[in-house]
Amino acid sequence: MTSANSSGRTQLKGIAAAPGQAFAPAWRWKETPLESTMPGPTGEAGADELERAVEHVKARLAVTTARLHGVGASAEAGILEAQALMLEDPALLEGARELVIQGTAADVAVAETMAPFAAMLRASPDPVFQARAADVDDVVGQVRRALLGLSDAPAMPSQPSIVVARDLAPSQTAGLDRALVVGFATEQGTATAHTAILARALGLPAVVGIPGLVDAVADGQALLLDGDEGTLLVDPPADAVRDLAGPATLAVDAEPALTRDGRRVEVGSNAANLEDAQRAAAAGADGIGLLRSEFLFLGSDQLPTEDEQVAMLEAVTAAMGTRPVILRTLDVGADKPLPALPQPSEANPALGVRGLRLQLLRRPDLLADQLRAALRVAAKHPLRLMFPMVSTVDEVRQAKAILAEAVKDVNAAAVNGPRLQVGIMIEVPAAAIGADVLAREVDFFSLGTNDLTQYLFAADRTNPELGPLADSLHPALLRMIDQVVRAARQHRRWVGVCGEMASDLWAVPLLVGLGVNELSVHPPMVARIKATIRQLSAADCAKVAVAALKLEGGEAVRQLLAQHHLEPSSLRTRTDR
Repeated sequence: MTSANSSGRTQLKGIAAAPGQAFAPAWRWKETPLESTMPGPTGEAGADELERAVEHVKARLAVTTARLHGVGASAEAGILEAQALMLEDPALLEGARELVIQGTAADVAVAETMAPFAAMLRASPDPVFQARAADVDDVVGQVRRALLGLSDAPAMPSQPSIVVARDLAPSQTAGLDRALVVGFATEQGTATAHTAILARALGLPAVVGIPGLVDAVADGQALLLDGDEGTLLVDPPADAVRDLAGPATLAVDAEPALTRDGRRVEVGSNAANLEDAQRAAAAGADGIGLLRSEFLFLGSDQLPTEDEQVAMLEAVTAAMGTRPVILRTLDVGADKPLPALPQPSEANPALGVRGLRLQLLRRPDLLADQLRAALRVAAKHPLRLMFPMVSTVDEVRQAKAILAEAVKDVNAAAVNGPRLQVGIMIEVPAAAIGADVLAREVDFFSLGTNDLTQYLFAADRTNPELGPLADSLHPALLRMIDQVVRAARQHRRWVGVCGEMASDLWAVPLLVGLGVNELSVHPPMVARIKATIRQLSAADCAKVAVAALKLEGGEAVRQLLAQHHLEPSSLRTRTDR
């Protein structure tokens, strides 16, 4: 839908797909036609070429998947992992191979073999299956590009821009350079499609389903993208962007987040690399609530040395100045592979040797290296430690024993600073239930609500059909959070939330009401979450949270929040006054 606002400027209306605002020049996506002027080989030679192309695409998907795991988008990485599984489907490989041997060009054979499957998905009345058709098309496109010798890496703008396209495939979205793409708008797509899911995971504001978009916007034209309202304003007036912080459009709020009745809630940021830390600092985050150390290990087939880890950690902590940084030790396993740390396959990797389990059972040397590096950096900067995937108190004690040895190994002068705070992730139900015992061993808890929700409901978070089960507002999850907070309070420990729930504007009043001390969110959400907290009364939120614990389902909780005017639209209206 297109309309003109009071200033005469064009406003395009679409579907709000990923939250946040962005102001930047338009960059029209250059889609390479999948056409060849020379037909490829057929017969056995063509079949061999098809096999090489498939292996090439699988390898590239593995690299992109590892990058998503590295930025904490493990659930979303499952989208591309599912694409890789398509490339192992005998129906695809054998069907396309047979056509090639019979004389069909390999790129055409791939398209013809997969077309019926995509058509069947599009014809389904279920929107989940309809969305999967885009994944089939994406896989076909990747294999055809490999066969035609077209570049895997799409061209990127030369300056921070808003991408404008007819559509973006999931693999294309996952490959966007966040330093140069600050948001995107497309003519096609839905809020539940995998492209939108990946945009939310990457912190990219997005509006999809805008009719006539590509013809309405020229390269370089100034755009104001609003991923909350689902609008795109072309050539916006100066007053419409006065609250935005330049081309990257990162809103800034360095002031404390105090509720109306004076309770402070720390609003930190999740980070997966130095760039994220710089964005968090620029946004006014109170600290880094989750620094994913996987970034130290990505992009190389060699494990980093202790000195290399120190250098990168010093860069991140320096970017944050005096604000604390919580380093999560290596959180990988069979479900999150690293090139330099191959692991045997597991039948159920989400429940396998991952996180702290991997470090304790197989590679305590890696944990020791990380801890020594952290101790060296903590002597000069406010660095804290956090262990992932904890299930039992014995695991914590084993990790602390390795930490004690690391303290002995590090020069005494390097550990004379403030005592290093040590915490754990609460993402396994056993840890939540045993929080009263675990609180005696650590200084803080951080709720990893993505995995905690998955394990609590026994619902694979990479399976879109189970999405309704993984409801972060379900009273069962709220009761578990309440139990953790109460256990921590009993032992004078603090509790943070670093999962997606911390950025959910529906959940913020409940988390405040339950007594959570810190929320760690994506950098673009820092200012929004702080503004929301300032509209709340902690006492009123506590009353609503108590009532929510007694309800039966997430929808009932949302109705309760709306009755008390604590739903996102109401809070935003108050904030904008």
